[in-house]
Amino acid sequence: MPKIKNAGYQPPEFNNEITLQLSRNESRCAIDDLDDQLGSLGAKFVSRYPSHTALQNLIGDWVGVAGDRVVVTAGGDESIDRVMRIMLAGNRKTVLSHSPSFEMVDIYCANYGGRLDQVQWVEGAFPVDNLIGRIDRQVALVVLTSPNNPTGGFISTESILKVNQAAELAGARLLVDHAYIEFADEDPTASLVDQNIMIVRTFSKAWGLAGLRVGYLIAPDAEFASTIRNASGPFPVSAVSLETARRSLARYQTQMQNNVAVVKTMRGLVSELVTHCGGKPLPSQGNFVLAEFDDADRIWSSLAADGVGVRKFSGNVLLENRIRITCPVEPAEFLQLAQSLCRVAGSDFETQKTALGVAFQPTHGAIIDDIANRVGNESLADRTWISKRETKETSIDLELNLDGSGKIEIETGIGFLDHMLTALAFHSGMDLKLKCVGDLHVDDHHTSEDCALALGTSIDAALGRRTGIKRFGYAYAPLDESLGRTVIDLSGRPWPEIHLGLEREMIGTWASENITHFFQSLAMTLKCSLHVDVLRGTNDHHRAEAAFKSCAKALREALTRTSGEVPSTKGVL
Repeated sequence: MPKIKNAGYQPPEFNNEITLQLSRNESRCAIDDLDDQLGSLGAKFVSRYPSHTALQNLIGDWVGVAGDRVVVTAGGDESIDRVMRIMLAGNRKTVLSHSPSFEMVDIYCANYGGRLDQVQWVEGAFPVDNLIGRIDRQVALVVLTSPNNPTGGFISTESILKVNQAAELAGARLLVDHAYIEFADEDPTASLVDQNIMIVRTFSKAWGLAGLRVGYLIAPDAEFASTIRNASGPFPVSAVSLETARRSLARYQTQMQNNVAVVKTMRGLVSELVTHCGGKPLPSQGNFVLAEFDDADRIWSSLAADGVGVRKFSGNVLLENRIRITCPVEPAEFLQLAQSLCRVAGSDFETQKTALGVAFQPTHGAIIDDIANRVGNESLADRTWISKRETKETSIDLELNLDGSGKIEIETGIGFLDHMLTALAFHSGMDLKLKCVGDLHVDDHHTSEDCALALGTSIDAALGRRTGIKRFGYAYAPLDESLGRTVIDLSGRPWPEIHLGLEREMIGTWASENITHFFQSLAMTLKCSLHVDVLRGTNDHHRAEAAFKSCAKALREALTRTSGEVPSTKGVL
């Protein structure tokens, strides 16, 4: 088998700004009011040394073992580190595992003077007999990762028990890394906890608490747990992390399970997307899909150029021409991935909108009732969208309903922008909730631009294939002496012609040049031909507001439902 050189944990770096990060296997946080939970912790959690006992005992109840068999660690990988250090302290120096697998097994083994032996397992059934044949008196530790990272492969309970029996006969121990087990079709924990097996789990993946660094080891007995616990300092995990993890387990199990259900649905969509774009997805039971492409490096770099980050594995011959894609959890994220991958592969993007709409029909009950029917493939579909857009410069949460009832909440940090977005939403008849936290300490440019980009993207997503709409809209709107005119074509082809004639440098705290740029950015992501002209006026506040109100009224007309199909002689927009 080819030998993989240990170069440390070094994921490839991106040269582009990544707006959709799908390379790290991160998940949505299960705590839906995390800000409130963190804010309620108080000074005592940061001024006193922490105790892991409450979380340790709760985990014990969760997995069905006594609490003294649970060791809370700084992430699941620290559990592996401690076990490796202890097991390689004796005369036995071989660690037996499979490849490819979690990179830290290789790194920790080398750190403690071990020799790593691996059987090859890229896809298909786990090669249990091959691995058992390599267990001898030199093996100190056997490590199995299931679901496997980065392939998503699953090792059956029967195979794990067979490996454990062989390890015990040879005087070795078995460590099973179950970091992704919540995403698997079955959880063998109940069948393994009564065996002489060490099990690693984490709050980083399904619970979405990767930044808090909380993992745990389920030890075969309390004595071995004490040994593992003493292999670190007395307070390896912060009090804030311990208490947040405890609250997530005590109060948010349903939210976690709902998140997992959405990921499983998205996993199927990502696999279908990869196949649609000419790739080969490996069957996965993780929150990711490993995909093989003939030109994976080109696809990786092209996606990155579009702001979509996926993982490639440089230097590993078993993963050549393969990329790992973390499953998105929001419809807008999937569509961003799909649009970019379809562009790179030269495949039809519209079919992915249809697939998303079908996948999230209201068959999941409460799990996805907030995102069902957001892809408008039929004229009667709900035209709603929810998105989160994050860059190094802004973080934007947006909720949109094109057929609204007057629900508007705007908070951008720029007063006049708030005023204009409120007018735009109200007079276009949409519900709009938009909250932006931006780098206003620099200036107003990024906040202004990114709000327009997020709004245009969301309207585009809510419209889907743009069937059953008027498509064209025009309107005049006065404000005292000023008169604005907007003509819009929801053509699918972006073209902004914006002529506001503003003379003041600033209106409130919003630069006049960025008001023009807002309309330009909106047209680009909404993919519309947008002509906004202020025909007369002497007060720049009035001129800008007339422009926004005319735009709103023209947009409202263009969005009006009709009984027809695609409003184009081409049959597609």
